[in-house]
Order: sequence, then structure tokens, then C-alpha cells
Amino acid sequence: MDIAARPHDPDVEEMARSIYALFPRCMRCGEPIARYEDADVRVLTHRVVHKERCAAQDGIGLSTGIPVGG
Repeated sequence: MDIAARPHDPDVEEMARSIYALFPRCMRCGEPIARYEDADVRVLTHRVVHKERCAAQDGIGLSTGIPVGG
């Protein structure tokens, strides 16, 4: 079964929390994300960003050099 089809699986949740623990900064703006609950962790793409709009929404992403929103 595809991992994307299991959003409420405890194993997927544990994996998402582990990814957040390794990468607690937003990969768009570079700012820290204080709580796991405020993070949008994409397990399949290994991406962690703020769920809501980043404080520095315009400009260049600090950790990647990729334009924000790109």
C-alpha cells in the first residue's frame, strides 16, 4: 500500500515526527518551527515548512537559495 494512502497510520506519524526532529527549520524561509503541530511535514518529499505563511514570505529561502514559493 502506498504511504500517501495512510495519513493516519501511527508509523507514518512517527516518521513525520522524526523528520521534524531532524529538520526543525522551515525549508522555505529558514526560520525555526517551534512545535511539530505548526509544521507541515511531507514524508514523501522530506520537506518541512510552516503550515501558515512564513514570516519572511518574500525574498530568497535561507536554507536552499530557492525563491520563496518556488
